[in-house]
Amino acid sequence: MEPIDYPLDEAGPPRLNPAYAELREQQPVARAKMPYGEEAWFATRYADVKTVMSDPRFSRALAKEHDEPRVFPVMPDVNIMGMDPPQHTRLRKVAARAFTERQVRRLRPRMQRIAHDLIDAMAAAGPPLDLVSHFGTPFPVAVIAELFGVPAEDQPLFTGWSKALTATTSMTGEQIAASYANLERYVADLMDQRAARPADDLPSDLVAAYRADGGTSRDELARLGMMLLATGHGSTANQISYGAYLLLSTPDQAEKLTKDPDLVNAAVEELLRFGKNDEAAIFARYAREDVELGGVVVRAGEPVLGSRVAANHDPRVFTDPEHLDITRSPNPHIAFGHGPHHCPGAQLARAELQIGLGTLLRRFPELRLAVAPEELVWQGGSQARIFAELPVTWWPPGHPPAPESGAAAPGDRAPRQPSQ
Repeated sequence: MEPIDYPLDEAGPPRLNPAYAELREQQPVARAKMPYGEEAWFATRYADVKTVMSDPRFSRALAKEHDEPRVFPVMPDVNIMGMDPPQHTRLRKVAARAFTERQVRRLRPRMQRIAHDLIDAMAAAGPPLDLVSHFGTPFPVAVIAELFGVPAEDQPLFTGWSKALTATTSMTGEQIAASYANLERYVADLMDQRAARPADDLPSDLVAAYRADGGTSRDELARLGMMLLATGHGSTANQISYGAYLLLSTPDQAEKLTKDPDLVNAAVEELLRFGKNDEAAIFARYAREDVELGGVVVRAGEPVLGSRVAANHDPRVFTDPEHLDITRSPNPHIAFGHGPHHCPGAQLARAELQIGLGTLLRRFPELRLAVAPEELVWQGGSQARIFAELPVTWWPPGHPPAPESGAAAPGDRAPRQPSQ
């Protein structure tokens, strides 16, 4: 079987490559060659991908013994993602204590305040403006910085270093290694500070959980904190901007959400299913024994990559999967993974997306793209394909420009909504 080149063609805007559908029907478990590492099996059907993510016959820890297939020149040493139970279970319990549903619910008013403050600044500046730099990126960065107690002057540092965890061609191996080391050192120092002087923030919660657990090392705690800090804003930032683009490019769906704000939770789930833009499958699982999967036999010691984006468009599970439907129910997508390695920060990411996108459309019901979709500029060089800019406006068609004085014209600014 001739291996496919993976990731698939990334030219142009993020969208699901038609080759995924062909693979699902003709070669649901195919051979694949990534830019780095050994060849792998590549699974595209929903049931097979879930099996690879949850069946104990597939191991993440075995990747350390192999030249793991990867899109990165240097595979990030994210400790919790390189473990199997029971080691993984022990460390995950520490992370889970900081991201319980109760904890996230407690944080929602703070997230809502951050969203309103950013949108106040957008309203004061007036349209058109870039949604990525004014809201999509600063919102989750401000949230994770507040959760971690990171001062404002340090935010550019950790956002820059965090890019190393998803860089493919945008950074050299030396730059990735240096950024990774700086980020780990920063988080380790932060954890030491909270161990000496606890505060009302996530590092203090992690230190408390670490002390209660007793089996977690300081290095493990630092790497766990680093992973949560780095991934706690990057993926969400991409998803907010891309989710807004999808809604604004599908006016009937945006109108539904504007008319019925209670649909925001269902809308976020559908945007995650339909438009998860970190397309490349990473974190291969290695077979512990021979396993039959999708009509082929994966031999012991062979890696398998499961494609979440392909699985989330499997017509065996999702009716009319190429159609964005914010009322879709049920919606058992696996955008946050499945099984032991299901994203520990999923509840936080959901809350940020619900608050971010929901508040944007409540405050700016006329929000729309300020340029034609074909004029948008996309960035490559990382695991996710993202916007360089997303120009938007919220003036109704035919609305006159804002006064030269900079004062908002009547109706330019929607009333502030109460915190949720």
